[in-house]
Amino acid sequence: MSKLFNVLKLAPWTRAKPPAPRTPAIISPARPERRATVRTYVQIPLFVYGYPPEGEPFYEEVTTIAINADGGLISMETVVRPGQLMLVTNKGNEQAQQCIVVSVVARLGNKLDVEIKFPIPTPQFWRDVEIGKSPTLSA
Repeated sequence: MSKLFNVLKLAPWTRAKPPAPRTPAIISPARPERRATVRTYVQIPLFVYGYPPEGEPFYEEVTTIAINADGGLISMETVVRPGQLMLVTNKGNEQAQQCIVVSVVARLGNKLDVEIKFPIPTPQFWRDVEIGKSPTLSA
């Protein structure tokens, strides 16, 4: 019994100390840029055509959120899937380009952010917008 009593007497001193209160730290992990070219945030009107694996072909008028030489990020209402092929037409210069859906992120409402990629870098598709620089607005 005396061994148990001696252990209990030492218990308060052998307990782990509670951790000191920490101040919240802002952690922003350094994520390397995965894009081969710089994104430019600009709204460009496009026509998007596609044919999903199941269902009817679709057509939608959309605008870009951001662009780069390899593709862009567009806002759509039509549900598409990664890997799906689409045809996009730049309404400003009427150039058409095949692309593949890379990712789809749902937003509030019925909108989807759809990342598209061209088979090969095609900066001339965006013409009139210099990739990597803010577009200039004229009065």
